[in-house]
Amino acid sequence: MPISVEFHPSRPELAQTFAQVLRDQPEYASELELALGENRDLVAAHFNGKPVAVAVLHGNQLAWMVVHPATRGRGVGRDFLRLIEKRLGHGVELPEKCKSS
Repeated sequence: MPISVEFHPSRPELAQTFAQVLRDQPEYASELELALGENRDLVAAHFNGKPVAVAVLHGNQLAWMVVHPATRGRGVGRDFLRLIEKRLGHGVELPEKCKSS
């Protein structure tokens, strides 16, 4: 599933733009609104012009990432993270809960 990555400046209307991606995880909808209010870096993955994943970065650290329910299990999350790192030109630190031991 070929995706593209887009960095978005914080704007309140983005909460609605990514509502479908976050529909099964309302706690992240709240987190998105907080991130938008704090001017955090917001990144989205798009497939055929539609958002399929959204992530919030705190500097070089991934705060969280959510993949649309319909596209889970297709490698979107892995590709999304790889494309974020490619666009930034360096790796992204994962949250502790995502690191394998």
